[in-house]
Amino acid sequence: MSKPVQVFEYETLVVGEQGFGVNHFEALVRYNDRHGCQFFTVGNQRLHFLNYVGVIQVGGLSIEILPKADKGATTDALKLKWRNALLQMLRRSGLLHVEAAPEADLHLQQSPLVDLYLDAFLSEVERLSHEGLVKKYRTIQANLYKLKGRILFGQHLRRNLLHRERMYTAHEIYDRDNVFNRVLKCAMGIVGRLAIQPSLVTRGAVQSLALESVSESRITSELSDKLVFDRNTERYRRAIQLARLIILNYSPDLRGGREHVVSILLDMNKLFERFILVQLKQAQAKFADQNLRITGQSQKRFWGSKSLRPDVVVDFDGPENRERVILDTKWKIPRDGQPSDNDLKQMYAYNLQFGSRLSVLLYPCSDSGQVQVSQPFACSDALPDYPHACATHYVNLFDDSLQLRRDIGEELVREVILANQKGREQDHAVRAAAKLALLNRAS
Repeated sequence: MSKPVQVFEYETLVVGEQGFGVNHFEALVRYNDRHGCQFFTVGNQRLHFLNYVGVIQVGGLSIEILPKADKGATTDALKLKWRNALLQMLRRSGLLHVEAAPEADLHLQQSPLVDLYLDAFLSEVERLSHEGLVKKYRTIQANLYKLKGRILFGQHLRRNLLHRERMYTAHEIYDRDNVFNRVLKCAMGIVGRLAIQPSLVTRGAVQSLALESVSESRITSELSDKLVFDRNTERYRRAIQLARLIILNYSPDLRGGREHVVSILLDMNKLFERFILVQLKQAQAKFADQNLRITGQSQKRFWGSKSLRPDVVVDFDGPENRERVILDTKWKIPRDGQPSDNDLKQMYAYNLQFGSRLSVLLYPCSDSGQVQVSQPFACSDALPDYPHACATHYVNLFDDSLQLRRDIGEELVREVILANQKGREQDHAVRAAAKLALLNRAS
């Protein structure tokens, strides 16, 4: 098994580096063209990666694209740090379910990322096989020598005018040949062509035998999107999600000598957003006395059919009534420590549209010298009595052992949400004292 090529987001990979050859370059150029050039930009014998992280496997070569929020030169230790961070983000966000035991982690450090997805998919199929693959009713039309079901007279007269011993019928059977198992079988066929580790190939062959009675069919995004899960098929949801990733991101090159390509890539901005939301929801139960309510992707109409959709909306009990804080994640390092004009305008609109007094821009922490700021927005002529502000907060992702911290959600609740609540209480106390002084003067 060849060593995976490892690059960071927004880095460049040149032909000749780390075993990356011309055949790999040409296959990826064709693959990128078919997907609207969204994953990387193409230069002279080089690829410049964008904000997508994950893994691309082209032929027998795996290219791992890692996130990075550190400054400084690239080292093997830095690659290992961010590779582990990516795996832990995927796990805690519910996007990749693999064992988290120490011995599993040691194994994962040596495996290409694409094998981790294949391993997770195989584990789900093995679980389903052990529980029993789902069966459903389906209708079969056939020309039989005996009556089974009902006769389709139009087809019967057309086909059996000279064969009176036959009957063209439609009947129902109850078996495993249904769309859920067909999706699994389609993905299983890709696993056999892509898996690098022999153990995965063997496990895939065993599970293919369990799906042998299932017919093959072409699986499209429209078909997989229309799947409806009920109480009997809810246990398939995780396996179908992984199978969909494998199927829809697989791009075979049918001409001889060309390299097959599969990519499992995620927008790092969306991954960071989902990770923060999950951490906050996990911490929500520990602050039940604050009556927190955390929701993601709340939506309000903004203009015509366009809408505003902040990443996280947090509601809690204030000193007089319910308060609201808007959190918006940004996977980038702001220049000179200052938010961009577009980000500030976005936060301004969120505050007005969602009735929030504070919006917070969450950035990854890249060094200890980053300063968090909070500034009020200038009062507008139309809303002179609606003071509101925007703050920045840098999320320190790692603990002292360079592992992803498990208290990120709690820290955000304490330092961003509840700290704001205390500030609001002080503000209300000052306003109440001022009103009381005015009343005393008037009397």
